[in-house]
Amino acid sequence: MAIPLHDNCDPNKPEEAFLWALVGLPGQQRAPLMVHPDVLRKWSKHLWELGFRHYPELRTKEYHPPARGVGQWLAGAGQWLPEGTPKAAHSTAPNMAELTAHERARIIEQLHANGDLAHLTDLRKPTAADTGRIDTEAS
Repeated sequence: MAIPLHDNCDPNKPEEAFLWALVGLPGQQRAPLMVHPDVLRKWSKHLWELGFRHYPELRTKEYHPPARGVGQWLAGAGQWLPEGTPKAAHSTAPNMAELTAHERARIIEQLHANGDLAHLTDLRKPTAADTGRIDTEAS
């Protein structure tokens, strides 16, 4: 689920009208949301039913999602900055076709060291059955 932003929330739907304003609240660190977005939708609707409305012309801050990683609600937190602050370019993964063989090998080494390839590798010692050879030492 993407991080709710002012640009992707419908201001005319009570469940979305304030959803974007509940992201990255002061006091929490390292996560844009401390509550599941479904709960935040209920809170947004509650604020709407209490008569709260948004006046964009009075806004002095805007949320900037993290420049690295997926803009997902469990990802690292962005920050609230003064309205009109230029947004950082979003970082993306490198195009593997543009890398040299050495660079690709280094990436594979790093992924392996981080455990990201553990599900693809079998690190157990091969047995005689695996190699198709007869194990003479066991006889």
